Amino acid sequence: MSRLISSAVFLAAFALPLTATPSIAKAHDGAKSMPGVIHVTASATTDTVPDRATVSAGVQTNGKTAQEAMRLNAELMQNVFRALSQAGVPEDDVSTSYLNLNPQYNYETRVNGQPQLVGYQASNQIAITTRDLDSVGRLINSLLSAGVNNINNVQFSVTNTDAAQDRARTQAITKARRKAQSMASAAGVDLGRLVSLTEGSAPTPGPYYAMGASAVRNESMDMAPPLAPGQREIRATVTLSYAIAD
Repeated sequence: MSRLISSAVFLAAFALPLTATPSIAKAHDGAKSMPGVIHVTASATTDTVPDRATVSAGVQTNGKTAQEAMRLNAELMQNVFRALSQAGVPEDDVSTSYLNLNPQYNYETRVNGQPQLVGYQASNQIAITTRDLDSVGRLINSLLSAGVNNINNVQFSVTNTDAAQDRARTQAITKARRKAQSMASAAGVDLGRLVSLTEGSAPTPGPYYAMGASAVRNESMDMAPPLAPGQREIRATVTLSYAIAD
């Protein structure tokens, strides 16, 4: 009886691997049936000319009292708005960026241990937008003549980048397809159908700053400052996946 039990156990031990073999074979068959895919990524850029300029300019005034500093600032800003109107700049293209009033201290002289208050400084900054890029230099000159004593920067930007983005995207797709065909040829396979196409997030082109530092009017500024709008670069990135043909 013990010999019969031992024989049964022995046969069962060898039978287990045999019953597992078909599932392993199926797994191998499934792996062989998975379609091959070629993934490619490509980028392209295109240049576009700015069609809008924004001038950030303003007036800084000082006074012994807060009221005096603000009054002097308001008088000069009235001249500035009048000059913009005479230059034909629409009111909708002019906006106030900020208005500040700050105390001014002499830190070398102290009263009761505190810096001495010597006056106040008022600052009024506005943003002027124009689509006549050829007139930006003359506009700055008019602002300086009207009393502007601070120019923060001049920005050149593109109003609508859709057309340029479309061109860059088309070029990127063409480049990606050429890359996929080259990879398939090098691998000795045929390129099949397109199974997916995705576009990476393209950064929004920022404005170009023609003047990055403050400019203060002086008597020698009798001519319009030369400015160069340049070009903005628009980029597109795409990822394509192609099946490998059977």
